[in-house]
Amino acid sequence: MPSPTDFAKEKEKKTKKKVKRTSLIIGDDFIVEQVYINDVSKFAVYNSNDGKIIYKNKFEDWFPLQGEEIGKKAILLPNEALEYGTDEKLDNDIKTFILKWLDIPDDILQFALWNIKRSWVYDKFHTLNYLRALGDTGTGKSRFLNTLGYLHYKPISTSGATTSAPVFRIIEKWHGTLVMDEADFNKSDESQDIIKIINQGYEKGNFVMRCDREKDNAINFFDPYGPKILATRKTFYDKAVESRCITHVMKGGIRKNIPLNLNKYFFEEVQILRNKLLMWRFRNYHKINPEKEIEFDMGDLEPRVEQVVSSFINLFGNDEKQLKLFKEFMKKYQEELIDERRSSFAGSVVSAIHSLIEEGIIDISSQDIIEEGHITDFKGNLIKPRSLTSTLKSLGFEKTERKRVGEKIKRCIPINDELLKHLFKRYGVNGGTVVTVVAQQAIFNNKGKNPNFLGGGGYPYTPSQQDTKVT
Repeated sequence: MPSPTDFAKEKEKKTKKKVKRTSLIIGDDFIVEQVYINDVSKFAVYNSNDGKIIYKNKFEDWFPLQGEEIGKKAILLPNEALEYGTDEKLDNDIKTFILKWLDIPDDILQFALWNIKRSWVYDKFHTLNYLRALGDTGTGKSRFLNTLGYLHYKPISTSGATTSAPVFRIIEKWHGTLVMDEADFNKSDESQDIIKIINQGYEKGNFVMRCDREKDNAINFFDPYGPKILATRKTFYDKAVESRCITHVMKGGIRKNIPLNLNKYFFEEVQILRNKLLMWRFRNYHKINPEKEIEFDMGDLEPRVEQVVSSFINLFGNDEKQLKLFKEFMKKYQEELIDERRSSFAGSVVSAIHSLIEEGIIDISSQDIIEEGHITDFKGNLIKPRSLTSTLKSLGFEKTERKRVGEKIKRCIPINDELLKHLFKRYGVNGGTVVTVVAQQAIFNNKGKNPNFLGGGGYPYTPSQQDTKVT
């Protein structure tokens, strides 16, 4: 039977005030960030009015977060805010470090720098893209993740073998950068949950709901928003995830002066840079206005690419040199996106449609597309027309219509010149040829039976058909 002392202890336990913990507090004129100094978690408190920093064990009623992930370095924190000089000097220091440990081309180096600095103020923006290394085993993906990932804001290292539950919770707890190796997922339920984290985490407000396993009728809302760096051997089967990645294809190291292993100098250098980036965050966080309109012509970019552009432009401000470099990078990126689409299954369908129209055929069936594009299955046989149904629908085509073409009845896709114009541009077919559909009146002989005008493909032209002019 419990003693009075036991009852007293239980009562004290229930009435004891719960300790409030966090790794970040932001005010109108201050920022509080958790740091890890000599194996002890503290707060670095930055006053934006005078630029002074003090280190404290607590801030008001808040204490730093705890967890074995800190000591085991599953999450990496600064240990102080360190002076970095000018922005240009900091940029050069980061680039020098990256090139010492990683072999990447200049354009990816420049984008990695932008991505690193943006990650330290990512919570100012509404949407993000992900940085991804793609390549086979032994091509340097892990080195890519370590060198770049460890410089990002609060990097959280994990792998595709991790189940979804701890990933949800570690992101929710720290709101840092998810650095995920071997992010190739099969189509299991567990993998679908990880994909949702990646897919939903590019934009603020996309909460993932999960039932609480301990409390009936309770629902937990997890916020997956935040920077992510991924390494995969293959492209994602989920095209929404794929489209949110800025991808560098790894081809294996060429330079011979890169250290084979990460040593103590690597970790010392990366810690110094992480400390400098904390100071950069302190000084620039309140200066960045994501709502500020910056006039800069980025050319004809797709909506998804424009999402990437918006946050970076506000990061650069009015630095014309940086903006020019960024414009060149995004132009190249969009061209690579179009090339990738053109080589996809949907791209082969769009290319076949374009070829048929150029030949003058506008009454187009699925079978016509398959034969024109020589679209085959894994055995090399032409696929069945029904295999195109979902692809045509995803491309925006309405349900096929029965039409008499000559002496045959065909199920033809409805032709819409605005849709075709969009598809040809999106998939880079012949430079985005514009197709203008112009109604024509057939010319009949005086008996009204045999047309003397032939429509596309040699089919007899009837008043219900249309002629296609390619411009």
